[in-house]
Amino acid sequence: FVEARANLGCVLAETGDRELAVAAFEGALQFHVDYADVHYHLARTLDELGRTSSAESHWRAFLRLAPDSPWADEARERLGI
Repeated sequence: FVEARANLGCVLAETGDRELAVAAFEGALQFHVDYADVHYHLARTLDELGRTSSAESHWRAFLRLAPDSPWADEARERLGI
């Protein structure tokens, strides 16, 4: 049900329940630490909450796991690389 947690996190983030979204994303990562999309969405949500230092490790994990993703440029921009 890792995908369900990831999707729940996306829905929660979209509806403005960002803290709950973070919890859903973190729950998904407990079961699948190398889920690139979850790292991306978690990093983005943490940035939106102003928690940029927490987001950084997830941006880096996302780039490590999916360097050729269409979202990779955004991750590099957020990291300043």
